Amino acid sequence: MLVAAETVVDDSKFFEAAQALAQSLSQWGLLIIAGSLVIIVSTSYYRPKNRRVRAAYFLFVPTWLCLGFSVYQGIRVQEAYVAYLVSSRQPPQQNLVNQIAENMTSATRNQILSLEIALLFAAAWLIVYIGWWVFSNQSEARS
Repeated sequence: MLVAAETVVDDSKFFEAAQALAQSLSQWGLLIIAGSLVIIVSTSYYRPKNRRVRAAYFLFVPTWLCLGFSVYQGIRVQEAYVAYLVSSRQPPQQNLVNQIAENMTSATRNQILSLEIALLFAAAWLIVYIGWWVFSNQSEARS
């Protein structure tokens, strides 16, 4: 009678790659938040005088919310990575590792999706701003 040998799968590369991706995406999210805040408080660029055009700055609010959620999901990926490291110190429990991998995959998907949505809102603001900048008759005096 042949007994099927249990194959041991090295999941460490998957977990390391997911953790590195989450860290990179979180850094990008924080950079975008910082850059957009600089736009809001900076005085070194032309601001629209038209209230309707300035209303486009409200697009930063959903951008920041989505970026905040993206960073939060990155933290969840980091938590899953730590859970994997802790679980790997114990006797192999493939069900536990699979659950951790599913949580990590879900958090990674959410992180990427929320970053993409944030970039869409930021792109919408940029399109409005560039349209105003190109077509505006506003003088070059900074306001």
